Amino acid sequence: MNIKRLLVSLLLAAAVSGMGAIVPLNKGGQGVVCNAEEEGMAQKFFKAFSSKNSKEMKALIKKHKGEVPDEVKGIVEYAMSGEVETDESIFLMEAARAMAAIYKEEFKDERLLKAVEANIKTAQKNMEKKPSAGASAVPSDKIKDEILKLGKGEWLVTTMRLDDANDIKIEITLKEKEGGGSFSERHVSFADGNKAKEIVLKYIPGAKGRIDWISGGMGMKVVLLE
Repeated sequence: MNIKRLLVSLLLAAAVSGMGAIVPLNKGGQGVVCNAEEEGMAQKFFKAFSSKNSKEMKALIKKHKGEVPDEVKGIVEYAMSGEVETDESIFLMEAARAMAAIYKEEFKDERLLKAVEANIKTAQKNMEKKPSAGASAVPSDKIKDEILKLGKGEWLVTTMRLDDANDIKIEITLKEKEGGGSFSERHVSFADGNKAKEIVLKYIPGAKGRIDWISGGMGMKVVLLE
């Protein structure tokens, strides 16, 4: 870990010490109030953890036995709060796991470690559910609104996906006619296809991928963005 990362982590630790947060980490799953007065223990541990000084880490856990659970809970709470970048969150969670692992080894109590690992699994699942950086930057509502306007009420945007390589996939379903039936006989004009393409490229210059028009499960028209 470089000096910049370490300094950021120490600042995060200082914030953790003053949180007085509540996190469901005890055996019964009830919220536990973290100690908002303790200062220094987390910062010292982060330094030892960053330099892989196992001797110092063990000494800190032994010395602060009664404070470790609340410190660990506060760190996990802050790491999962969404207020830190992903790499810093990972660092904090790993440091919390190291604290809990030493606590288990020294005091034969595995509850804290189990709780931390359960929270790490939850955090990993949440990260997997997050949209990619590219997807989160897409003004999807604006693209969708303009495409729907172009379709004059006869189109429904059912899929819109974008990955980090600006590869986009849009599916447009042609709505059913009033009284039943589909627009399967309706031709999506060359002009409308080009206009839909222009809408996408206006908001995502250099986008790749395709726009598909579908009716009754059958493809009506495809426009490639490459």
